[in-house]
Amino acid sequence: MEKLIELLKTSQPFLLTRILHYAKIHDYVKYTSTLEEAWVVSVSGLTEALVQGIQNGIPEINVDQDFINEPATYFGRIEAKKHRQRGITLEMFLGLMKYYRQSYIDLISNSIPDKEQQRLYTTRINRYFDQNEIAFCKEWNLQSNDTLLSELQNTTREITNEKNRYLTIFESIPTPVILLDAEHYCYNINYAAQQFLQEDSYSPGHIYYTDNHKQKAKDVIPCIFEEYTDFCEGNLHEATMEKVCELPRGKKNIIIKFRRMLDVSGKFTGTVIILTDQTEQKMVEEQLRYRSFYDILTGLYNRSHFEHEIARLSTAAGDMFGIVSCDIDGLKLVNDNLGHQAGDLLLRFVGNILRSSFRDNDMIYRIGGDEFLAMMPYSDDQTTQNACQKIRTKIEKHNVVDKKNPISISIGWATGRLFTDKDILNIIKEADDLMYFDKKTNHEQYKLLFLERFQEYGKDLFN
Repeated sequence: MEKLIELLKTSQPFLLTRILHYAKIHDYVKYTSTLEEAWVVSVSGLTEALVQGIQNGIPEINVDQDFINEPATYFGRIEAKKHRQRGITLEMFLGLMKYYRQSYIDLISNSIPDKEQQRLYTTRINRYFDQNEIAFCKEWNLQSNDTLLSELQNTTREITNEKNRYLTIFESIPTPVILLDAEHYCYNINYAAQQFLQEDSYSPGHIYYTDNHKQKAKDVIPCIFEEYTDFCEGNLHEATMEKVCELPRGKKNIIIKFRRMLDVSGKFTGTVIILTDQTEQKMVEEQLRYRSFYDILTGLYNRSHFEHEIARLSTAAGDMFGIVSCDIDGLKLVNDNLGHQAGDLLLRFVGNILRSSFRDNDMIYRIGGDEFLAMMPYSDDQTTQNACQKIRTKIEKHNVVDKKNPISISIGWATGRLFTDKDILNIIKEADDLMYFDKKTNHEQYKLLFLERFQEYGKDLFN
């Protein structure tokens, strides 16, 4: 019998699949568990009891045999009692047990080619199930109708309490959860989901306790109905995606998780949808991303973005590229005489002038305290010089119109064909050299302009 014992111990997947097959085609799954683990427990427990019976010797059915106290029938009697307390009739329980028996016999037929061994092993299987079935019947008949009724009432109360517990948990989950059936109706939606998706949310449990509570999925989740339909038509067990949805309480960035129901019986097929609001997190991420690549004071790109772009352009080749290097004249003069608040205002004025002087695809950086630089892709000499002239023209106009906030910027420019005759760092150096040459004259001129305006406006300058 060692061969039979080894076969039983290693054949749980076959037995599980076979028993589920019989239970489905003969409609026993209407009253059975939906989770695979419950079936695994029944198969492993039954197999363990059967193996012990084979090892200890399964007796023939004798007229005076005590089936209730027979060790081989213990697991089966306990299972029978549990099912009886849940309202399962003896006929229903014995009926499904016939297909458990058939599954074990099928295992023998499919695995043992020798006919004599088949007959011997099948006899052992049959005797085991015969004794269990007799024990079930005797156990059932030992109980009076009053006892059976009391058991059923107690179990009903326990089930009601269990239902209430899980409903309370479901409604208390802070994450929106929607349950949809195979016909695309919503048969439950928790309180968090109501508040998230609907303009008017009801009290917790309203959907569950309403008589006609089923709603069409397209009415409950219109913003993600297309994604839900695609998931249902596909073969994936679960899927996760991100989407921006216009909801009654505003635009939300949400993570959507679809998952098919875990129901091996096939009677509760459907989809679970879990929504996670990422709106605030996305805003924080956007703020962090902005701060990592933008100068907070001027709104221009910062040095981190500049270095990132330099690394990218170090391997670029073939395109004309223009660089404009700028430096504010007299920022220290403003800071020392009027304070850093006035210096910050000067920096913002310069940032606005530079932003309005370049093309949309040009990248403008504040790379130091008073240092600015513009990268101009696909820019020849004339285009780059035009940008420099725009800056000068805007400064002249500004200084005429806004005498309380005088501005002067030293400018240098250079162009080159990347990686062909120059790399990006060489072009930047050429532009910087010309800017510093320009600064020798501009610095003194701005000093005179600042002192003139300071005498006229005093502390109101840059204020």
